[in-house]
Amino acid sequence: MKKTVPIYDKIDVYRLLKYLREWNSNYYIAAVIGIQWGLRCSDILALQVGDVVAGEGSRIQIIDRVRLREIKTGHERHILVTEEMKDVLYEHIKGSGTPVDMGAPLVLSRNKNKGKAKPLSRYRLWRVVSNAAHRLGIKGPIGTHSLRKTFAYQAWRDGERVDVIQKEFGHASVDTTHRYACIPDERQDGLYKKVSFAFPSKRGRGKNRSGKPGPESRFEGNAKNP
Repeated sequence: MKKTVPIYDKIDVYRLLKYLREWNSNYYIAAVIGIQWGLRCSDILALQVGDVVAGEGSRIQIIDRVRLREIKTGHERHILVTEEMKDVLYEHIKGSGTPVDMGAPLVLSRNKNKGKAKPLSRYRLWRVVSNAAHRLGIKGPIGTHSLRKTFAYQAWRDGERVDVIQKEFGHASVDTTHRYACIPDERQDGLYKKVSFAFPSKRGRGKNRSGKPGPESRFEGNAKNP
């Protein structure tokens, strides 16, 4: 299986979510949670209604922060639930048309286990995301792990520091986060362009490529007028 990549273009992120929302509410909620919270497939499908709902009764209330421990690593996450996500979760839970069951899977399968609700399978979610991306012409390979990587990549693209993303994901190093989220090194190159103290060559003595006086000309000026 090829290594998955993030969805790089924000327009493609919206296109994928719109496509899944029109297809099936459970596919949509799984994808939006993966992209919005940066969760692995196993953690998405392990969520229960009670993990995001406060209290019981006909008037449900979505909690302000989700606390979970990642299945694969044991890393503890405290995830802020934005107002937009509260609306999405509320609509998904109320839209099911069934009484609120705090122990029910948040992402439901159409199949049942002895008459009881069960979560969507990992394989089914992978096929749904992969096929949807292919139909929309989103460059890949795209799979369920792309959702988590998209969270990291888009956070970085919007200006978040890589070390903050590293801490949230529990990575051992910033380099790991760079590779994981497919963050390019282009912006790191800017560090070397911003710091320039080397003397220009004699071929362009005293001027840089822009035609402006270079650093050597300043030294020469000081030498003539100490």
